[in-house]
Amino acid sequence: MVCNNCNKEIKDYLLLCPHCGTANPTDSLKNVELLNDYANKLQNLIKSVGTAEHTAIAWDLTVDQYVKKMEQLQVIISQPEFSKNTGERLMKRIRGFVDRCKDPIFHIAFVGTIKAGKSTLINAMLGRDLASTSVTPETAVLTKFRKSKSDYVRISFYSAVEWKQLWASISSKADVFMQEYKALNADSEKDKWIGHETITKSISEDALENEIERWTSSKHLEHYFVKEVEIGLTDFNLPDQIVFVDTPGLDDAVQYRSDVTRAYIDRANAVFACVNSGQMTGPELSTLNRIFTNSGDKPEKVFVLGTQWDKMNHPVDDWKKQKNEWVKYLSMANCYGNTEIAQKNIINVAAYLANLCRNYDGNKKTMKELYAIAMKFDEYEDIIDIPSDVEGHLEELIEKSNVSEVMRRINLDIVPKYKDFLMNDIVANYTAVLNEIKSFFAEKREAQFEVLRDSTKSADEIRISFEKAKKELEDVSAYREQLEIAMSELKANTDERVNELCKALQEMTKTA
Repeated sequence: MVCNNCNKEIKDYLLLCPHCGTANPTDSLKNVELLNDYANKLQNLIKSVGTAEHTAIAWDLTVDQYVKKMEQLQVIISQPEFSKNTGERLMKRIRGFVDRCKDPIFHIAFVGTIKAGKSTLINAMLGRDLASTSVTPETAVLTKFRKSKSDYVRISFYSAVEWKQLWASISSKADVFMQEYKALNADSEKDKWIGHETITKSISEDALENEIERWTSSKHLEHYFVKEVEIGLTDFNLPDQIVFVDTPGLDDAVQYRSDVTRAYIDRANAVFACVNSGQMTGPELSTLNRIFTNSGDKPEKVFVLGTQWDKMNHPVDDWKKQKNEWVKYLSMANCYGNTEIAQKNIINVAAYLANLCRNYDGNKKTMKELYAIAMKFDEYEDIIDIPSDVEGHLEELIEKSNVSEVMRRINLDIVPKYKDFLMNDIVANYTAVLNEIKSFFAEKREAQFEVLRDSTKSADEIRISFEKAKKELEDVSAYREQLEIAMSELKANTDERVNELCKALQEMTKTA
């Protein structure tokens, strides 16, 4: 069939041209006035779609086209003709998709138990002491690090609902949390910070550490109410879209925060699981099981880091034995499921050693500490006679820490592929939203077709259809009433049998 107005081909069953919105009535359609009303609405809709504002996506042309289509659909769904509740839900989904495309983030999450060395490692990789390492076993703030044109700190706070959920999740083991909370009289400022709007501050490099400490350290009461801190750094030497995420411990006494970490394991594009290299006991195995369980069907995205490697008695030999054991266990189906991947993705690291060397200032205490670590490695026994000799080997010890190997794996295994990962994620999200929209419009179209089909019927036909539907509804109501009576009788009979059984048991007890 050809449209009477624009002469474009349209489906035979369509009463409105999808190209220009013109009505194409059939002989059977009696209510032409209704059809013309629909035509006017469609024509206005087509005009408004053409005026949809577009947020240009510069980083990928394909994604730009996805966003353009979604923004046009957003204009359509915003029309008052559509269901308010369903329409609002779809609008939220579309806005979320557009925001995701505008600022696509590739999350590299650092997870593990409390004091497993997550923050120490991030500081070693950043070359600056920014991630909080003075956190007590009862405190933690989700912290993100990413590249920026200028240094900034962005602080997000818990909403009233989130704070209520967090407070309800505090376990009986959270004694330190409660003691510190009370000691700082944090409750006195709770109303000031809960639900507070996000704060964004541009910070000079020399003031950055103090500003971060204010919002993440247990020394300051504000940190209790902080949901997330994002730190933008001019010297973050990775692409704009890549973000380091320092997560709360999986064994946090506040269950809500541990749940945040588990959610990040699932959504993160890469996960670095930090486990003390000298331990692989029940709790550590349990932690790794939780990490792999939350990694979905992509175990290869998990890197297991044996942290604090330098604390072993004989780091080289001890780690070799330890890694062999880890590979055996983590090659199982519930983890990597592959020996080769396990061998490749298990890495030892001594971030504390790297930071100690980077911050070395000739302090005697630091000098002795470095000397003690160096003496654990055979190659230094003959060349470092006294503690002061370590000054000439700081770069070697930094390399020995193996932090550079972690960075190398990020640059080789993650950075070259991150755009592909982001695209796959965006395509999957786009498809999911589009299918939801298609279902939404299919339901609406069927409802409108029903109205138009009714317009071809006589009054008697409509009355008969109504009476039939009414009868069906009455039958369903009667059946439900009968079912409720039957269930009530069944319950009464059951209760009676239970009572008889209890009496019989009591009699047996008396005569026993």
